[in-house]
Amino acid sequence: MEKKDRRIEKICVIGLGYIGLPTASMLANHGYKVVGVDINRERIRRIEEGSLNIVEPGLKTLVSGAINSGNLKVKTTPEDADAYILCVPTPVRWENNTPRCDLSYIYNAIESIKPYLREGNLIIIESTVPPKTTRRIYN
Repeated sequence: MEKKDRRIEKICVIGLGYIGLPTASMLANHGYKVVGVDINRERIRRIEEGSLNIVEPGLKTLVSGAINSGNLKVKTTPEDADAYILCVPTPVRWENNTPRCDLSYIYNAIESIKPYLREGNLIIIESTVPPKTTRRIYN
């Protein structure tokens, strides 16, 4: 693929589950340098071996193409990037008969990328979050 003049060249995708892995692979197959991050070492090992636990038509080919291109590497810790995409779970917990979104995975993901953030970085929260979450994170 021909190198295009673009501001975002390297992307770090946090969470390599049903959303994160296809997202990271698609971006890598379109010429971006992508670091896919997951705290689950077993998941990282399986992705590297091509033994995916996600059943989705064409996903295995998409992932292997991304890794074989050299544009996708997977690891357990983030690194410097131009953009960060958070694809972590936000399970619903019930408190006093009221559903609450558990944002602990979001907060942990933010903490993990803090050492790498610099002015001009883009952060995308792909996970489902309630209104005003980004404001709370920013403050």
